[in-house]
Amino acid sequence: LVYQTAKKMLNHRSGTLFEDMYWIDIDSKTIIASETNQKAECRVQYSDSTVKAIRNYKNLLVLHTHPYSMPPSIRDFNSNINNGYQISLVCCHNGRVFMYQSNRRVVELLYKGTVAKYKKMGYDDFEAQWYALMEYQQRGDIIFKEV
Repeated sequence: LVYQTAKKMLNHRSGTLFEDMYWIDIDSKTIIASETNQKAECRVQYSDSTVKAIRNYKNLLVLHTHPYSMPPSIRDFNSNINNGYQISLVCCHNGRVFMYQSNRRVVELLYKGTVAKYKKMGYDDFEAQWYALMEYQQRGDIIFKEV
């Protein structure tokens, strides 16, 4: 189900800067909500029906696309903890897949400062974000890996 859903999302959003997102109940192995008609680029806005649907489930796997094939953003991690998701996946258009969970909310401004530190060291956007995430993982704030 995860593979088929990821493939569907990536095909749907290929060549665009829009994201798709699906919520899967791990217990029943069914899709309980999806957002596939986003109006804003590089983000997912939850509809009222999605918000209502995900409130009723405690064991959710969430997956969404990233058009620039970047690792999960700190907003992704904060959404994970805010909504109590069990596990989240980012499916990238270059074939990479990232798994992530959050142990606590991360202050976005502090995280951006950490990314900026790595960019000043000469790393590109992807690398700077990667190393910042590794730093937050070492602190125990998040769990993150490429799968």
